[in-house]
Amino acid sequence: MFLEEIIPSTPSEKSKSEPSGFSGLDTWLGLRHLDFPVPEHGRSVLYTFGGIVFIGFVFMVLTGFLLTQVYNPLPEQAYQSLEKIQEINWARYLRALHYWFAQGVLFALILHTTRVFVTGAYKHPRQVTWWLGVTLLGIMMMGSYFTGTVLKWDQEGADALNHFKELLLMLGPFGAVMTEWLPGSSPINIRIYASHIAVYPVLIVLLLIGHFYLIHVFNLAPTAWGKWSNAPEVPPAETKGRFSEHARSILLLSVAYYGFLALVAFFVRAPLGGAPSGHEEAVKPPWPFLWMYLFENVWGIGAVLYATMALFGFLALVPLLDRGQERRLGARKGILSLGAVVGLSVIALTFYGWVVPAQVHQHSHSHEEGGAMPAEGDPPHEEGDHHEEEPHSHDPAPGGSSETKPHADDHDHPEEAAPHDEGEHSHDPAPSKQTSSKMKSPSEKKPHVDDHDHPDGADHRD
Repeated sequence: MFLEEIIPSTPSEKSKSEPSGFSGLDTWLGLRHLDFPVPEHGRSVLYTFGGIVFIGFVFMVLTGFLLTQVYNPLPEQAYQSLEKIQEINWARYLRALHYWFAQGVLFALILHTTRVFVTGAYKHPRQVTWWLGVTLLGIMMMGSYFTGTVLKWDQEGADALNHFKELLLMLGPFGAVMTEWLPGSSPINIRIYASHIAVYPVLIVLLLIGHFYLIHVFNLAPTAWGKWSNAPEVPPAETKGRFSEHARSILLLSVAYYGFLALVAFFVRAPLGGAPSGHEEAVKPPWPFLWMYLFENVWGIGAVLYATMALFGFLALVPLLDRGQERRLGARKGILSLGAVVGLSVIALTFYGWVVPAQVHQHSHSHEEGGAMPAEGDPPHEEGDHHEEEPHSHDPAPGGSSETKPHADDHDHPEEAAPHDEGEHSHDPAPSKQTSSKMKSPSEKKPHVDDHDHPDGADHRD
């Protein structure tokens, strides 16, 4: 009798109502509470893009964590560590997975944002859900993806870093926390690495929690072509789908989607350009930023900032520009036409950036700050050390020539140095007859001019 009270011999009504697929895990985790009713269109492919983004983000975190075990973030060694990663089969594939999953996540996020806009899922009461999604798009594209591009530390990464610093300086005090203007701050290179592996992932997780919470509270929005298109939600009596069915569709499509990208990563390596040369070169940005290329080519780096603010400003204003409850496409011609103009413009500008020849963009602060990316093989240097040390006269002339030039560097004085006695030791090699005939006497000495040859061919006078 006592055992029958603890372990019933027949299944209870509660156990009979347990959804299939959760089985024993529900006993420990209470997963039945996640299987809430959702509209039937939740099984549609169009309504799985958001879940695909989430699963891709999980893959990104896992592969990124593993990459931190083999990647050296120090600016002077980062590129060399990537070259070593490319030589190790499993590490090269791991980096390729991280790269191709990043492309997949960003592409799925763009598709998700487009679907929500077209179907009018941003309308009341889901405005905040839309704003959180737009913020996620901005952080994933302008934050995580961009800093990942910089962390390659190749020439493309050097160009991205120069753009980043220029844009930060345009933001004044708000951008000072990521530049060398902040007293006692660590190099900008290290701060970019920290933001990529810690700051942005934490922000994304927090935004995802808020985004998922609001989706759970308000449920999936009605479609733009169903009979409930003008209602804030599908009535409970008509909500005949289950979240488990929605999640199953997401998992199946995610396996196919990221499985394909994993296959691509096996055959196509993650790109790694040449080592940074230390000066500006003609480099194009990655595909998510190609639409900005025309603005910089024509109007300069400032236009990139204004164009980005205009795009995300438009996305943020969408719920305020289209306040009606009607979601039918025919009733929203104005906002849909405006969105089509913006979307097609971005596509056209991206195509322009893809076909136009690369151009050199000069940046005034590209290498004058301590956080600038060093060229390959350059040792770390202190700030203010801009010139190589001049060779002294006691060094032999280049090319093995016996000719010795007069000592005329920055340490010379107007007064002539006293001649050495024969018994004194001199650091200068004894001049030959040929060279002594070419040297001028003190009385014929011209004004002090540094006649040393420089690699750049420029004349440097005292």
